[in-house]
Amino acid sequence: MCKCGRLKAYDRKKGMIPQLSVPETKLVHRKALLKAKMNRVFDGKLGKTNWSVESRDKVKWITVHMGKDLILMSTETSSNHDKIVQTVLSMI
Repeated sequence: MCKCGRLKAYDRKKGMIPQLSVPETKLVHRKALLKAKMNRVFDGKLGKTNWSVESRDKVKWITVHMGKDLILMSTETSSNHDKIVQTVLSMI
């Protein structure tokens, strides 16, 4: 996702049925961007946000920060988010 909140690219695991409609998905992306921008308020004292996880009843949302861009992933609630994040970080 770019700094304007537009999705640059996406992919879905084959056979998965999205839980959100397209407009809802866009809203989730904008929410992640707003949250990332709000977190920058604390960068001076706490350091920059590298990644974050939001756990819900039906899904985990993982956000990995890449400069001004974000990588957003949704996973099963039982997934090992730390392992996923470390794998992504090793690829970028």
